[in-house]
Amino acid sequence: MNKLIVALCASAFAFGSVSVLAGNDMKPLSKMETQDAKAAKAAAKAKWEKMTPDEQAAAKKAARTKKAADLTALESIAQESDRYDAKKGSAEAAATKSQPKPTAAERQKDLTTLEKKAGPSQ
Repeated sequence: MNKLIVALCASAFAFGSVSVLAGNDMKPLSKMETQDAKAAKAAAKAKWEKMTPDEQAAAKKAARTKKAADLTALESIAQESDRYDAKKGSAEAAATKSQPKPTAAERQKDLTTLEKKAGPSQ
């Protein structure tokens, strides 16, 4: 009985999601809109090529500033954390390699200490 109910719920969900996806009213660009988009792209490219290198640099800087202002707090933190400093990473790796490795007796002592803290197993 339970299998029948699960099967009915799953099929109802599947048919419901299909009908929702079928109601997509997004339309592709028509020929006229496509031509307008291509013309706008060509005009922008021509305008960019007419600009001096200083004007191009200023435009890039303005776009970067606008994008940074539009970022949410979470996005800006995520972008900052993506930056990896290779020199700092290699220094940290070298520092961990210079630490002495624990002996077998020290590892056994640590293991027994953890077992005592954990209590009896089930």
